[in-house]
Amino acid sequence: MKRNLQFFMILCMLSTFWTAYGQERSIKGTVMDSDNETLPGVSVVAKGTTKGTVTDINGNFQLMLAPENTNLVFSFIGFKTQEVVVGTKTEFNILLAADVLDIDEVVVVGYGSLRKSDLTGAVAKISANDLKGPSTADAVQAMQGKVAGVNITSTSGEPGAGMKISIRGTGSWSNNTPLYIVDGFPMGDLSSVDPANIESIEILKDASATAIYGSRGANGVILVSTKKGKAGKTVFEASAYGGVQWASNTIDMVGASDFATLRKEAYANDGASIASDELRILDYAIANNSKGTDWQDEMFQIAPIQNYSFSARGGSESSRYNMGLTYFDQEGIVKNSGMKKLYTYVNNQYTFSDHVTFDANISYSTYQKNNHNNDSYFGSLPVGIRMDPMTAAWDDVANYYGSRFMGGVTVTNPARAIDASKDQIQGDHRLVTNFTLSLNDIFTKGLSFKTMGAGQLTFFNTKNYYEQYEIAVDQKNDLSSLYEQRGTNRNLTWNGYFNYVKDLGYHNINATIGSEVQDFTTSNIAGTRYNVPGVEELMYFNQSKDPALFELMGDASTERLLSGFFRGNYGYKSKYLLTVTMRADGSSKFNKDNRWGYFPSFSAGWNVKEETFMQNISALSRFKVRAGWGQVGNANAVGPWNYLSLMKLGYTNSFGGAPVEGAKAAILSNKDLKWEVSEQLNIGVDFGFLDQRLDLSVDWFDRRTNDMQISRPIPYYIGAGRPLVNAASMKNSGFEMTVGWNDQIGQFNYNVGFNGSFIKQEITDMAGGEAIAGGRMNGWSGNAENTTRTETGYEMAYFYGLQTQGIFKSDAEVASYTNNDGVVIQPNAKAGDVKFVDRDGNGIINGEDNTYLGSAAPDFTGGFNFGIEYKGIDLKASFIGVFGCEIVNGMNYWINTSGVLSNYRTERLDRFSATNPSGTEPRMTVADKNQNGRFSDRYVEDGSYVRMRNIQLGYTLPKDLTKSLKLSKIRMYVSCDNLLTFTNYTGWTPEVGNLSGSELSPGVDFATYPTPVILTGGINVNF
Repeated sequence: MKRNLQFFMILCMLSTFWTAYGQERSIKGTVMDSDNETLPGVSVVAKGTTKGTVTDINGNFQLMLAPENTNLVFSFIGFKTQEVVVGTKTEFNILLAADVLDIDEVVVVGYGSLRKSDLTGAVAKISANDLKGPSTADAVQAMQGKVAGVNITSTSGEPGAGMKISIRGTGSWSNNTPLYIVDGFPMGDLSSVDPANIESIEILKDASATAIYGSRGANGVILVSTKKGKAGKTVFEASAYGGVQWASNTIDMVGASDFATLRKEAYANDGASIASDELRILDYAIANNSKGTDWQDEMFQIAPIQNYSFSARGGSESSRYNMGLTYFDQEGIVKNSGMKKLYTYVNNQYTFSDHVTFDANISYSTYQKNNHNNDSYFGSLPVGIRMDPMTAAWDDVANYYGSRFMGGVTVTNPARAIDASKDQIQGDHRLVTNFTLSLNDIFTKGLSFKTMGAGQLTFFNTKNYYEQYEIAVDQKNDLSSLYEQRGTNRNLTWNGYFNYVKDLGYHNINATIGSEVQDFTTSNIAGTRYNVPGVEELMYFNQSKDPALFELMGDASTERLLSGFFRGNYGYKSKYLLTVTMRADGSSKFNKDNRWGYFPSFSAGWNVKEETFMQNISALSRFKVRAGWGQVGNANAVGPWNYLSLMKLGYTNSFGGAPVEGAKAAILSNKDLKWEVSEQLNIGVDFGFLDQRLDLSVDWFDRRTNDMQISRPIPYYIGAGRPLVNAASMKNSGFEMTVGWNDQIGQFNYNVGFNGSFIKQEITDMAGGEAIAGGRMNGWSGNAENTTRTETGYEMAYFYGLQTQGIFKSDAEVASYTNNDGVVIQPNAKAGDVKFVDRDGNGIINGEDNTYLGSAAPDFTGGFNFGIEYKGIDLKASFIGVFGCEIVNGMNYWINTSGVLSNYRTERLDRFSATNPSGTEPRMTVADKNQNGRFSDRYVEDGSYVRMRNIQLGYTLPKDLTKSLKLSKIRMYVSCDNLLTFTNYTGWTPEVGNLSGSELSPGVDFATYPTPVILTGGINVNF
């Protein structure tokens, strides 16, 4: 009996085992990231058990699952943990979302990387996903509105136009360009970097973060990391978009009949006569209510844009690769102002052993664009907006461009100038190579050595053909000419540095020491030949019909920089953090006694959340306090050999009765010229709430730029120009804030982010020198008025001009406008003229009455971004906002005038006259004896605006459908840039860059190329 019982129990146990085994089933699948790249090493665990596995090198997993195990949990560092209901399915494709607010994510810093929780400086990170959206070939443009304290403005809406980027305000009147580092290689800009190949961008904002770059870090540092290959099967990605563009705004101008009315009235008000031929034309336009030429229609067009990209990433554990190609083609909304660009790149990583790796990155880019004439005064746009509507774009009778109706000014027909741009092109070819050898755990564990050799070789060229033409006696070019420029820029860099990382339990050490050598060489040659045929195939120097008539010029320069640097990071219990940095730079730009500059920084951090007394506050996931101080230089503010005296030729004297050619010093030398230095103090606080779903950072900074170069006044009898000295200083101080919310509710993912900064700027010292004028308003009538002024106690380049008090409503009001001595202040004025404020009370309106009229420096800049995803549908949008700034409307300086040398805005129809005594605009006049057009607050407008930078709606096809097509992902989308702009500014765009390139004329809108609205549709395919 006992034996039978034992036998029965064994049978039951075996039966139970086989039953359970028979009910287990095989579960398998693949885990990928948001870019559809497979993720190896992801933990896959049956919820509530210890049973699980990890994904293999290709992101695949497989495990046996019992029926009671209904949920799988997927987790991986840097990604959000995801729980999936198994149900009856046996195969899964899992997409893990990146945890962009992970406090342990790795952030790239100078010559290394740190965990975000270990940072003590002000560093912001932009991911590749954040850059997607705007239709642009410029990665900097895609950064607009993404980072607090970083103000990015396009110099114009023209394809290929540069970007002005200021980090924590404008820190110098010499040069404010930040330093760009791409995969460890310092570059002048990002124009050769394919935006589709960028993995992340880190922006170092304060001196404690940038000091390791020494003499080049004063304006901030932008670190770019490109995408790398991953071990596993090759992942191919193809994308394309195409669409159309149009001007986001146009200006309402009067037509021919209204123009004729205003012109006749101007002559009548002054009692002047009009030539009979002209009068007949004006009367005809009025009688027939003629519209005339709409020059904005003639200049602008609806233009196409297209972009195609292809990349392949993959490899093995020992060899990985990433290669790609992008073609971008954008025609301008102004005719003949487009750009074509091509990028190609190959990034390879080789792992020879656990201790030796080698990276080889090679990229090539080339572009070609039309040299659209964007001269501030006589370019196509400023002349086009001023051109009268009586002039025909094309004269059907003469079968040629129309002759300008208004005489007295030598300018060409804008339609002809725009058409000529097709024969004016520029471009370059740029090759960038970057080779890096890394040796890990040498001599001892944690000690590594990395060395990089990199170079950039650029061949640039310009070819401008100016045709012979004759529209009228004062509108012609008697001799055709061909201008060509060719040159080469070479940038070579080598660096090598040791890094030691050691975790000693409570103590953590991360130290870097190294050196760097850089060599910059540029050379160019340019020439002009005349009387060259106007046939494209014959536009070469050897086709000139006057071979003896030519001009030739050229130059070259070389700069070298030798550097040593050290950075030490120390952490205690992950609570208390300390960073010390020192860099020394020696530059060939300076005299040997001032050749070396030394740039230290110190910063500390306290992870308050790690303290025992904070552990019970579950809602708070991060609380860190940071503070830092440092000094960095601005190498871009210094030109080569600026400490030497420049000689000026062309002076002749007589010695012994014979003429002798001579020269004199153009400016005096100053061998003591040295680095311009920026000193910055930063205090910041970082908060994280609700498992980092809510993230908040606040920083206060005080940035002082010392030893700025300025021309010191000297007596005129010296006979030479003023020497450059290090004597001026300025400061920028303010607050910046970043807040973000990121959450997932079931299959619904959403994120919202806001950033903003308040910055106040002040010139603190100008070494007793005079105020500096800028923003010159030149033009047809020979005016040379400046619009900006830089002096101690104010922000740089503030607007400076006359104040007004409306217009005189009667001649009696003119007579009663007197100073304390009873002197009539504006004796030449009449009813309808502008009333200027006599600030000094001397009874005369002149430059002594000029005063502060505002500034282009905004009080606040910010960005707002949000995104949602639900079952394959995604929507994201970004906004930028600029507040508390002014713009000089330079177009109104000409098209809102009282005179007769340009066309008029429609607002001029509400001018003061005998029949319109309540008119808000000044009267029409030819002589303008009151000088109504003098620069005043009439031309200074509120420059604040909010712009929808981009909005994009996309749909990712279901996995089952894409899998049936042998693809891994298909996403289609429609996108729109600059769709809405809210502003009171009356020009084409409130985003007024610095077209002249001078830091002393920001916010002066001569006729900024309009910002286009860009509507595109696109597709992304992964396989």
